[in-house]
Amino acid sequence: MASLQPVLRLVIVSICIILLINYCLAVGSLRVSGSQLTLVANPSAAVIKVGDRAGINLTATGAVTGGTVCFREQGFPSSGFTLTFLLQCAPVQHGAAEGQLIVEVTPAAAPQNFTALILATLGNQTASAPLTITVVPAIPAWIPWLGILVFLLVIGAALFVSPKRRKGKRKMSE
Repeated sequence: MASLQPVLRLVIVSICIILLINYCLAVGSLRVSGSQLTLVANPSAAVIKVGDRAGINLTATGAVTGGTVCFREQGFPSSGFTLTFLLQCAPVQHGAAEGQLIVEVTPAAAPQNFTALILATLGNQTASAPLTITVVPAIPAWIPWLGILVFLLVIGAALFVSPKRRKGKRKMSE
């Protein structure tokens, strides 16, 4: 039995050293344990008037023990939009990283509907979430037509309706 004690001590010390080395290697590095990175954009669709802006909340989740998630976009038109990421790279806290995308529609944007992708990158993993944007005019389309119609009615009334003349005696000047 006495010969087994040194062997048992050696096995226990070896296991402790292996665990300590693995712990030291893991500190400060990114580990994803078995699950994929996922991204949620809330809301996933936005209707924005020309000249207005909308805020889209971004949440990247996964079984993550550390690291930083970086957000970016893909598929927005090259003109007519100003995109601002609040926390473009966010630290992972409690298995999630949060950011926000502000989408501003400038006057150069035409009314349109499209779907872009929001991407989140964590280490070598990338997750995406679709974002549908609908751009509407700042004023309803019928308002300019209403102004044109009123203008034409006034011009038509002026052309076709003549003022009535008074019939009666005129006083002659002496």
